[in-house]
Amino acid sequence: MLKLDSLVFNPFSENTYIIYDDKTLECVIVDPGCSTPAEEDRLFGFIDSHRLKPLRIVNTHGHIDHVVGNNAVKRRYGIPVAAHPDTHSDITQANSQAVWLGFQPVGDIDLPDLDLEDDEEINIGEGLLEVICTPGHAKGSVSLHAPVEGWVLTGDALFCRSIGRTDLPGGDFAELCESIRTRLFTLPDDTEVFSGHGESTSIGEEKDFNPYVAV
Repeated sequence: MLKLDSLVFNPFSENTYIIYDDKTLECVIVDPGCSTPAEEDRLFGFIDSHRLKPLRIVNTHGHIDHVVGNNAVKRRYGIPVAAHPDTHSDITQANSQAVWLGFQPVGDIDLPDLDLEDDEEINIGEGLLEVICTPGHAKGSVSLHAPVEGWVLTGDALFCRSIGRTDLPGGDFAELCESIRTRLFTLPDDTEVFSGHGESTSIGEEKDFNPYVAV
């Protein structure tokens, strides 16, 4: 059974998720947003105190607030970073994003070591995640669905009563709405939604009440 915990990091209050198998303790770190040594220590402290065994980092997309901690986590645990290949342009431009958004420059961030593709499965101990491509907020955006546990991580595609901004390079409002309606709203209504920022919701609630994509 997969367990899900989260920590909130950086000036954008980004949700970093730790997904782990409760038997093997293997884990995946999704969108490490830790941007200071103190935040890195919080993430490492959680992983180490729970005796978790990191397998890889997964990025839902390449914006600075979701990838700023990649290098620190990668080097701490000697694990690869996985992301959709279309994220490379955003990761390459992380420092220019930082300046534009008022974020402290962070230096070069390594490009992902592994490519994620649509419908790929990520094994974590006895559990698995399904990769769902959900572009529109950014190039290469993906969501991560845990079908047995009944939840999905949507990155910055779908929020509680909102959707991701589409005014950054690679954003496309029509494409994002299409991704949500055809890739996320096809999941069961009781699927819990955990986003890159803010509170959780459910697929059914967003279908009924989200003003951007309600059906």
